[in-house]
Parts: sequence; structure tokens; C-alpha cells
Amino acid sequence: MKTRNCKVLVIGAGPGGYVAAIRAGQLGMDTVIVEGQRAGGTCLIRGCIPSKALIHAAHSFHKLADHAKEGGHMGISIPGPAELKMADTVAWKDAIVDRLNKGVEALLKNAGVELINGWA
Repeated sequence: MKTRNCKVLVIGAGPGGYVAAIRAGQLGMDTVIVEGQRAGGTCLIRGCIPSKALIHAAHSFHKLADHAKEGGHMGISIPGPAELKMADTVAWKDAIVDRLNKGVEALLKNAGVELINGWA
């Protein structure tokens, strides 16, 4: 097992952890943050953000399906029934999560914080 000494050790890269680590890094402290999975926390990785993205997609699909049944209006026509491709919807949701995760990781890096994947 490798040993790493630092001034500040933050356990968990959720919103509380990554904000604390970024601030410590900005203040010039040698800072390490340890995260078991991906930076961003439960809300960003598998909770609020992905579920809200899927809810938004479902709502949009429902509105399109209703619009198609009504025969179109506002100059918008949908030829045939609305179709949901679940694999594409999940890929869209994953791209949102990935973009936000990379944003958190970039903030950590720019503050000089070392992100270690593992358990502390």
C-alpha cells in the first residue's frame, strides 16, 4: 500500500467534500480527496441529476406523443407515432452525468487537489 502525506485529507467527493477540498487547494494547502467511485456525490452520479434527466425525457416524450395524437398544431407535425429509444435516452442521461462529473474533476484539478479513487 502506497503512503501519501498531505496537509488536508477529504473523504468523499460529494458536494460537501469537493467544495472543502477546492477551497483548501485555493488556499495553497496540499490537499487530497479520496472518493470510492466518481466525484460529484450521490445526487450528481446516481440520484437527483440522472433521475431528473430521465423525468425530463419522459415528460418530453409524453408531450410529443400527445401532440402527434392531436394531429399537430403550431406548424409542427410528427409523422407517425412518437417512439422512445431507451438506450439512446440512457446514453443522453449518462452524457449529462459525465459532463458534470468531469466539471467537478476539473475544478479539483485547477485548485491543485489530488483526486484518489479508493476508500479511506
